[in-house]
Amino acid sequence: MITDTNTLCPSSRAETGAILLGVITPQEQVAMLSEKVEVNQAFIDAVSKEKSPESQFRFANRCVKSGCQQWASGRCGVIDAVMKVNPDLQVQDSYLPTCSIRSQCRWYLQTGANACVVCPFIITDSMETAEDRIIYIQENELETV
Repeated sequence: MITDTNTLCPSSRAETGAILLGVITPQEQVAMLSEKVEVNQAFIDAVSKEKSPESQFRFANRCVKSGCQQWASGRCGVIDAVMKVNPDLQVQDSYLPTCSIRSQCRWYLQTGANACVVCPFIITDSMETAEDRIIYIQENELETV
């Protein structure tokens, strides 16, 4: 169960109790929801029929820190990797997109307003199948640790 004191991962898997953070548009951007919407199993079953839920929506759930394969050196490696390729990005809080979890968001708490600007461009699972993910990892010589 998510409480108001939990730090939230804005790129979580679709699980009962997760928060529906946004909808992925045809332009492959996330249209963020302004209100927290809790996901139930019926929703997950309905959207899982043809594609993975994560390729259609973004979800948030409790940040599990070292229990996540993206956690490195006491930080979320996902947003650190994205910010590394956007080193000159400087944004003020007054220009941020809509977000239902900002005050609890791991990325915002870790890197500030700059994370909010790149957030709508991050898709948790843009690969159609596990095989696509493996091929991508191999072709790009990425580590799987």
